[in-house]
Amino acid sequence: MKLNKLIKFYIKKFNKVGMYNPLNEIRYLITEKINLPLIKQITEDNIILENKEEIKLKNILNRRLKREPVDRILNKKEFRDIKLNLNKYTFSPRPETEILSDIIVENKITPKNILELGTGSGALSIALLKEFPNSKVIATDINVKAIELAKKNAIKNKVIDQISFICCNWLDSFVNSDFDLIVANPPYIKTEVIKDLDPEVKYHDPLIALDGGKDGLVAYNKIIIALKPLLKSDTIILFEVGYDQGEKVSNLMRENEIMYVKLFKDYSKKPRFVLATNKKNLISY
Repeated sequence: MKLNKLIKFYIKKFNKVGMYNPLNEIRYLITEKINLPLIKQITEDNIILENKEEIKLKNILNRRLKREPVDRILNKKEFRDIKLNLNKYTFSPRPETEILSDIIVENKITPKNILELGTGSGALSIALLKEFPNSKVIATDINVKAIELAKKNAIKNKVIDQISFICCNWLDSFVNSDFDLIVANPPYIKTEVIKDLDPEVKYHDPLIALDGGKDGLVAYNKIIIALKPLLKSDTIILFEVGYDQGEKVSNLMRENEIMYVKLFKDYSKKPRFVLATNKKNLISY
């Protein structure tokens, strides 16, 4: 079968199920699965697929037709400048989460000891260690399979000597704290909304990484209440939150005597990040 014929056939099928402009995804999957460079796909009109190549491509393209995300098909994802493996127990990191690292850099925060709660694939911890190579990280996750994957990703990205992993629920394993920075991207989607999410999300990201409870704030409440007795005066806390949760999480901080709070916006100008501390001069307004 000719490659161009296969591509045209699947473009029609993708469009029919409401997946518009799928050509880039199709070409990317072809590149990844049969090692055929993009430039060759575009410039050579008469590429004939071997039978085993055709079977392999049809298999993965049919999976994508069923709304399985590309990163799940390939079990890998890029985050900032790092390459990550994924598994079914880990949330697939989103581009918006990269802003957490940007906020730290742009606010001239130079942490030495970092705690990430709910590390998943290890994306954010690894990215922070690339940004701050003299720092140390403790990364937690409730799922041991996620921890195992995050360790492999830390090895792959050559930061394993700077990072330790703990399998626990949020702060349950901590009785004191010596962290300069605590970061988390907890589940924040309201339970009733999950059924309306795109199939790529609701069927392929782990539910535990999505479901924030009735009001979407269950994890934040647990973390903030547990943080209160652990914080040093100069500890900085940074959360990613839902598009309509910035003020609510800020208020939760203040109610628990974490008094200096600042919101930051995502690429869509929504207030999606909460930076907080008890030491006023650590945050510029």
